[in-house]
Amino acid sequence: MKTEAQTDFVKAIAEIAASIPLLRRKQLYEYALFLESNPLPAEETLEAIAEDEAQWDQQFAATDDDKLAALIASVEAEINKEKPQPMFDDDGEFVERK
Repeated sequence: MKTEAQTDFVKAIAEIAASIPLLRRKQLYEYALFLESNPLPAEETLEAIAEDEAQWDQQFAATDDDKLAALIASVEAEINKEKPQPMFDDDGEFVERK
């Protein structure tokens, strides 16, 4: 059973969807599908967060500084040449690059 607050959110989202162009409505729908298929964990514990942070720390510590510097330099060079490529196409779809 939906609570009043849930019903209010559904109504507000429907009003937003009705007020925006079709393309944006499609993006809203796709984002809603994404949220539905990627639920948040019920509750993250401080221990789980600490373990995750430790894993990230290990990965960063194991990263070769020269390789990271080379990656940064290549990205900056591409940006400076004005050749970055868009993440999304004209329809708002993510462009996957290989």
